[in-house]
Amino acid sequence: LQKLVLTSSASVVFEGTDIKNGSEDLPYAQKPIDYYTETKILQEKEVLGANDPENNFLTTAIRPHGIFGPRDPQLVPTLIQAARSGKMKFIIG
Repeated sequence: LQKLVLTSSASVVFEGTDIKNGSEDLPYAQKPIDYYTETKILQEKEVLGANDPENNFLTTAIRPHGIFGPRDPQLVPTLIQAARSGKMKFIIG
């Protein structure tokens, strides 16, 4: 049995407004917010379309939002800058 997990993006279903109580059956964005999102939608369609349990090939996609880790050059510095400037919408911690 072979398995393929695609790390996609929550943006593939984002239409410019907040999503509350979303589920995996939300449709893809009709107007992706950027080229990155457009390519993630294409990726997901290819990977999920390749799912073939009869031939022991299983595929899935996860859609995390805001991945970061050690030495992250984008998300964490942006959050820190927003917090310091008083522009945070959320309290972290």
